[in-house]
Amino acid sequence: MKSILLICSVLVFFESATYAQSNNSDHCEVGAVEVTAKNKNDIDKGKEILLGAFDTVIGEETATTKVYRLPKTKLFAIANVWYTDESMASKKGADSITLELTVSTKRKRDVLGSLIYADAETPLNGFDVGRVTTKVKIGKRTFLLIMECRKKVRINSGSDTSNTRLERTRR
Repeated sequence: MKSILLICSVLVFFESATYAQSNNSDHCEVGAVEVTAKNKNDIDKGKEILLGAFDTVIGEETATTKVYRLPKTKLFAIANVWYTDESMASKKGADSITLELTVSTKRKRDVLGSLIYADAETPLNGFDVGRVTTKVKIGKRTFLLIMECRKKVRINSGSDTSNTRLERTRR
């Protein structure tokens, strides 16, 4: 009887841990700005395109990857958000979030085989917003690719925000 109670207790513990892990998330948006100004330094006149938005799943060694086609090209923008607990040597702890953007001819994440690669990593404790940006030139067209992620849901903190910069510009 004691062994059945022990097994049930262990199962309930793992089920609740998995449930809590899968409910924690951040909200990310991926966009492109096609630089159309004659003066390439004047990027504010570019046409902003929302490629897509997604919620991540926060968990140890957990990645969320989304693939978006760059408009009127044969290329793909691949957004990857990765959580780990052993990468950062920060006063806030070792947990971190990595935001990664790659551009590829294939719909598959392949950092070493990608045409363009950019990433940013920050401590997860105290994370509120992060952004990674890269530039891609396709023929005579130039794009700035942007992924911005914001803290959305943490079971412990109870916060729920998803007002990214790209969402604010659409309003």
